[in-house]
Amino acid sequence: MNSNKLIKPPVSLWILVARTDVPYMLQTIPHLVRSCNYPFIERVLAMDTAPLMGDKRYRYDTGSQEELDQACQTLINEGIMDRVAKIDYDPKLIKTIYEKYFGLEQAPKMLHHTHNWKGSTVYASLYCIEAAKSDYYLHFDADMLLHQEPGFDWITEAIKLMNSVPNIATIRPFCGPPHPEGKVIHAPNFYKDNRGFYGHKFFSMRAYLVDRKRFALLSPIPLMWKYPPLWSRYLPQPLQFLAAKVERKLRKTKGLVKGAIESFEPMTSKKLSETNFVRANLSSTQAWTIHPPKHTAEFIEALPQLIKLIEQGKYPLEQAGYYDLVLEPWQELLDNNSVSL
Repeated sequence: MNSNKLIKPPVSLWILVARTDVPYMLQTIPHLVRSCNYPFIERVLAMDTAPLMGDKRYRYDTGSQEELDQACQTLINEGIMDRVAKIDYDPKLIKTIYEKYFGLEQAPKMLHHTHNWKGSTVYASLYCIEAAKSDYYLHFDADMLLHQEPGFDWITEAIKLMNSVPNIATIRPFCGPPHPEGKVIHAPNFYKDNRGFYGHKFFSMRAYLVDRKRFALLSPIPLMWKYPPLWSRYLPQPLQFLAAKVERKLRKTKGLVKGAIESFEPMTSKKLSETNFVRANLSSTQAWTIHPPKHTAEFIEALPQLIKLIEQGKYPLEQAGYYDLVLEPWQELLDNNSVSL
């Protein structure tokens, strides 16, 4: 057995995938695993097969379920990921998980709300944490990009910090490539802790490492509504449509009769703001993440070369300090013949 696996803490890697990830997941997921360079005890593709909702229905070049299945099997065949775990939407399991993280009082109000108002996962994020084999659980969204310098191990450093700082609820690498003047632009209202991290009261779903036992201490996470449920939902089905139309006008609101919950991010962020817990970003710039906010045709075309540059630690000055990908300067950098790929 590799002695490296005996030394490093056991970590489960789960990457959430859906039909919207088909255009890029065969590029980004091998890149994430390669960049982390960690002996995970499991590498799992968490497949969300729920119907697309909200703005997820309008993503560029969304794949079919068959294409998603094929992409996942390719990643397994190539030894990049170990297996697929489909999100289990059994009502009893939803109830159990929501009761654990949102409490007995709020959970009954949430049972028909597995996704937020935009169609992003809420339940699936918690399902994956519960289903993981290790107490150390690492999540990445399938579109994330990561640089890690050779010889550095952000995961081990993050676990050391969590073990020494008991109020770190979730931790991740530095956000955005470092600015040459040391400026931190990626988020407001943070503080620098001399123990090696930036503290935030805003939770990010896109990339996070948690100790599952400690993360469960956030319960009950407050339930927040984007669109509160309408009283019309208590009427017989034939009457709901007309009653809801009147109610929306009176309340000056919109949304479905059953309402729509907020994202897992602001709900968990509210809990952080009410407690001593924080989200931590490593202050070391030897590993950093970039998030592509738009999955356009131009982004998909440039992605293989973007990954090569990021793995080399190269980036345009305009991107320095910024977490969200700014595509135009990257394209200019790619057009520069002096860049060695």
